[in-house]
Amino acid sequence: MIMEEFQFVNGDAELLELVKPLWEKLNEHHKCGSKYFYARYEKFKFEDRRKSFTNKDTKSLNIDLIKRNDEYVGYCISTIKNKNLGEIESIFIEKECRGFGLGDKLMTRALKWLDKNGADNKIIGVAEGNEKVLEFYKRYGFYKRTVILQQVKN
Repeated sequence: MIMEEFQFVNGDAELLELVKPLWEKLNEHHKCGSKYFYARYEKFKFEDRRKSFTNKDTKSLNIDLIKRNDEYVGYCISTIKNKNLGEIESIFIEKECRGFGLGDKLMTRALKWLDKNGADNKIIGVAEGNEKVLEFYKRYGFYKRTVILQQVKN
């Protein structure tokens, strides 16, 4: 595969339905990788996630989709919330399309959008079980600041 095979599509909430199948794969990835929160991902549905992207705290929403031929193979969703807090909310690339610099393109586009739209601070949440992505995010200046623990009910 070469980079020319991929097209980037940019928009906002109108693209959420196109994100859904890819988000469901990411949720499955988190479910399989989570030692303690498997049940949460088992119950987590896209409609719940969609609401979090479009709730009253979200001032701006940006979606970048990657298309190869007629198939969407990756996405990144970023938001700006109250107090100009920017967040890379969700990012995913199909396994067979990794290693071609697409993650870098998505991150670069999202960070540029956040800067252009006035995000004073930027954050990314990483799910338990997916810590291997921390090295990727370090390339863009993201480091652990706080580790939040959540009690697991037996």
